[in-house]
Amino acid sequence: MLIILDASSAWSRGILRGFAGVAHERGWTLLHYHPTADLDWLAREWKPDIAILPPGYHQQITPVIRREQLICVNCDRTTEGIASVCVDEQKIAGIALAHLVNKGIRRVTSFRFSESQFAVEREKYFYEAAAENSVHIEPGWWVDNAEPSRHLEDAGELVRWLKGLPKPCGVFAACDAWARVVARYCRVSEIRIPDEIALIGVDNDTIECELTAPPLSSIAIPWRTLGQEAADLTHRALAGMPIEGKRVVVAPLDAIARRSTDVLAVADSLVVKTVGWICDNADRRLTVPAVCRAVGTSRQRLERRFRAVLGRTVMQEIRRAHVETAKRLLSNTSLGLPRVAELSGFTNPVLLSVAFRREVGVPPGVYRRRLQSVQPGDD
Repeated sequence: MLIILDASSAWSRGILRGFAGVAHERGWTLLHYHPTADLDWLAREWKPDIAILPPGYHQQITPVIRREQLICVNCDRTTEGIASVCVDEQKIAGIALAHLVNKGIRRVTSFRFSESQFAVEREKYFYEAAAENSVHIEPGWWVDNAEPSRHLEDAGELVRWLKGLPKPCGVFAACDAWARVVARYCRVSEIRIPDEIALIGVDNDTIECELTAPPLSSIAIPWRTLGQEAADLTHRALAGMPIEGKRVVVAPLDAIARRSTDVLAVADSLVVKTVGWICDNADRRLTVPAVCRAVGTSRQRLERRFRAVLGRTVMQEIRRAHVETAKRLLSNTSLGLPRVAELSGFTNPVLLSVAFRREVGVPPGVYRRRLQSVQPGDD
């Protein structure tokens, strides 16, 4: 097997680990090279059974290796007859939009550094989701073929764009590394995150997210699963089954909330106060009457304000806060489900599982296992 992936990025390391885990079990021989290597020479020299290729690989390899021997990861090239394992860009965009809307954000925009397929698709689907939810779309910012690690010659233009956005505004960056650039120039522009700009990226690259100030909220993608799916296609091809043009789509996991979106952008001070109190007390069992007493208002008044401002009931907000607390515990601890239930306001694990499945779509145990597959495993 010839694998052409740059191991310097979190997503590619995750794919490599997922693929390598299966390969070692099956006794496959792996040849790993950087995309800058001479692919044509590698193919002629090693004559691999299967070649695993990244987005934008050079076309000269295809005359050497037949299309039925090619598998592309992290992009869709099925229209060219090449088997592809890719992420669901529409779901990524939908999760990002929903995360911002749940924070009360009603104006959004996007940021990207290239015309790459993934970036263009994420932006397109993000704007479509915004339009479907009657969220106002502000003009986005992008520069084709720019590298975020290099000096931005048009930094002044980027600063003017950020300053010109109506506040508060949600910014969806196509990947975490690009989101960090937004955060950097928000500081230059003296724009407060998350109060004025709520910022979310994609990849949940722990290093990028923690280096960003404030820490970056991000969409988690199970990169190891992509590697495992590519290994499954490899196994099929080696077994003589056709894979040419086959498309495998892997769904993102969830929005992993951090400080960059820790805001409730609504004008109603009672709703803001109530949501804050619920979040602060989400580690214990809450009832709507108890919440009303805590904030000093009637249930009828509070329910009316919640529906008008957030489009959900107080009980739905309580359940959401409990589940968010459980998600953090599942993500950051190895506690068993009974203890997670106790610390997130549920009386028992069964109630936690029911609420978690309703809010997230999967049971808490499945969520934890999927989250473990997200990071490349730099431990």
